[in-house]
Amino acid sequence: MEDKFSDRKFGTRVVWSGTNHMEGSPITPIFTTSTYKLSDDRYKKWKETGGHHTLTYSRYSSINSEAVSAKVAALEGADDGETFGSGMAAISTTLLSQLSQGDHIVTSADIYGGTYALMTSELPRLGIGVSMADLRDPSSFEAAINENTKVLYVETITNPTLKVCDIVEMAKIAKNHGLISIVDNTFATPWACRPLEMGFDLVIHSGTKFLNGHTDLTAGIVVGRGDLIKSVFNLKKSLGGAADPQMCYLLERGMRTLHARMPIHASNAAELAMRLKDHPAITSVNHPSLPNDPDHDVASRVVPRGTGMLSFSVKGGDQAALDFVRELEIVFEATSLGGVESLVQCPFNTSHMFVPEDVRLEAGILPGFVRMSVGIENVEDLWYDLDQALISSQSQ
Repeated sequence: MEDKFSDRKFGTRVVWSGTNHMEGSPITPIFTTSTYKLSDDRYKKWKETGGHHTLTYSRYSSINSEAVSAKVAALEGADDGETFGSGMAAISTTLLSQLSQGDHIVTSADIYGGTYALMTSELPRLGIGVSMADLRDPSSFEAAINENTKVLYVETITNPTLKVCDIVEMAKIAKNHGLISIVDNTFATPWACRPLEMGFDLVIHSGTKFLNGHTDLTAGIVVGRGDLIKSVFNLKKSLGGAADPQMCYLLERGMRTLHARMPIHASNAAELAMRLKDHPAITSVNHPSLPNDPDHDVASRVVPRGTGMLSFSVKGGDQAALDFVRELEIVFEATSLGGVESLVQCPFNTSHMFVPEDVRLEAGILPGFVRMSVGIENVEDLWYDLDQALISSQSQ
């Protein structure tokens, strides 16, 4: 996708890249049409491209979905991109577009629960082999590669244990073995990390999260190499994971403030992590900004700006963690993440409910584990809320 702002700074691209200035509008208007007028030129382009970036039918693409794809592609430095109705639609369509019966993928158990279910249930059912390796040990990924391995899949920062992937080393391994490298960059965002510049082929985002930033939509985006995106689009037409124009309008609007929101998310999360590590009701804290975090050195190279995510374990196990989240007054108990408001959840009964307990424990989801999406509220108010809830829950 051509971007006339490609030589501008990130904050300028966030605001202007991808915007369709129809009729002189400073923003992309909402086009709720399900179809577009055909013409000889559109017939010709449709035939030449298979419908890719041809405005014919909104299940393929729309003015608004094209604006979103172009903006994320610009932010990640990608050739092209596709927008979907959810993050899982983007993940499943991307993987199935690159994998066939008899192929093999290498990933890790340290991934989002929905992705884990796709990897361990749906892909094997379709005759696709899956091997789990250790995210903190790139050599274990290389050791798991077989003759039929086709894809290497990771998360920049894992959900929910916040392990940080050595993107550069993983990209080298994939290239040395002729694999397609795919990374979920949701927890980092292109504000903090641009994996394509580090050698990856495809980058996926749950647009529901930090890209949107306002907890009012579901969306998914994949960007990367043009030839791979074309294959993703061809399968998207069949699977139907379309993104509706109203949602795309909201997502494009939300992304315009990404560079303004993320520094507050990240600084708040780092400050709360530092305070929580010394709290008597906390047994462990996961955040790469902490000097003693196992991924601190890798994070300083991969995501030096940090992340707005935080996770920790409450003394007393899962029931104590539930008591804690129910005592919170500002922080809201809900699944999802990345909004301007702080959200908290316990993965054992939400995102990782159907992940076997032994797999959760091995991944680092310990008893009492809490995942927090840190918002942009005043950090002192957030700390007061966490502290009072911890004290109250420990007295029960």
